[in-house]
Amino acid sequence: MKRTITGIICTALFAMTLTGCGDKAPQSPAAAAPVATEYKWDFAMKNAGIDELKTDCDQKGSVVSLEYDTPAYAVNDLLGLDENLHKKMSIYLPYNYDENKEYNVLYLLHGTEGDADGPMEDFWLIQWGNETVNVLDNMIKNGLCDPLIVVCPTYYSRVEGHDLGDSEAKALAEKLGDSYIYSETAEDGGEVDNPQNIWPVYFGQELRNNIIPVVESTYSTYAKGDVSEANLIATRDHRAFAGLSRGSMTVARSGLTDNADIFAWFGNYSGIWQEFDTFKTALTDTFKDYPVKFWYNGNGKIDFAKANHDEFMEKVKAEMPDTFTDGENFAYVVLKDGSHMYKSWVVDLYNSLLVFYK
Repeated sequence: MKRTITGIICTALFAMTLTGCGDKAPQSPAAAAPVATEYKWDFAMKNAGIDELKTDCDQKGSVVSLEYDTPAYAVNDLLGLDENLHKKMSIYLPYNYDENKEYNVLYLLHGTEGDADGPMEDFWLIQWGNETVNVLDNMIKNGLCDPLIVVCPTYYSRVEGHDLGDSEAKALAEKLGDSYIYSETAEDGGEVDNPQNIWPVYFGQELRNNIIPVVESTYSTYAKGDVSEANLIATRDHRAFAGLSRGSMTVARSGLTDNADIFAWFGNYSGIWQEFDTFKTALTDTFKDYPVKFWYNGNGKIDFAKANHDEFMEKVKAEMPDTFTDGENFAYVVLKDGSHMYKSWVVDLYNSLLVFYK
């Protein structure tokens, strides 16, 4: 979520690694830390746990850009407009990408845009591309995951001259009865930026209606070019959605709550920030016929977002045992030295790919 120099964790120690973390979602009540689970998968448990995979690989994938058009869903709904945007996303294609093969797809989101960040669709594959791409290349080469396509869009859909502000965030929070969209205080002690909480609510429409259709009609996936809603549902087992910080907030809302019929695999890195009852109803009622194959959750021992994540995980375990079974289709990994930083999130990405599509 948004990086603030005066924030609790934005010390000189972490200044090099907090790019893209952003202003935090509103404060949630602290909860007792859940008891750690021993998992059968060899999850990395520290930031340095995958350092050997960050080295150059002799089987290199490629990073390309794909453009598309989309309605400005948030701006149009909240301001009563009819605006359209031309956007792009960064895409990782595995080594020896072959149009005659079918590939699983991971849609992977950034966090809140910081003052020094470039385009947020470049966060994973360009800004931090040297490390992210090496990890993907080495995991594939070493057989830790199958070759896959990784798609990095941005949830920002700003329209020049039509800014969304505090009044729109407050109105949306009241309309949805959502305590996380508008708050008087920031979770990290920094500056409140409520309008940032609007994008996670609306991104699911763009993802479903615009991003996935153009990606999976352009590249070789299990959809085989058929991007009808019926076929996207039929091929959900080959599609994952993950994100960090406010991108994790987006996955909880625009993924698990809104689009669990077209995704079977999810990754939440550093926080949830979703109303639990809304989440529970979506997965136990609306999408009860579309079981989640695996939901990976990751946080860091000294991450400010851990309290929010802990609280949500405890509710899931207590109130949704028929939907999520810890150690079977669910995991919550707390990195021993993890914080709100890329070096922790790339470990979460690694851990996710150990279990996705299996």
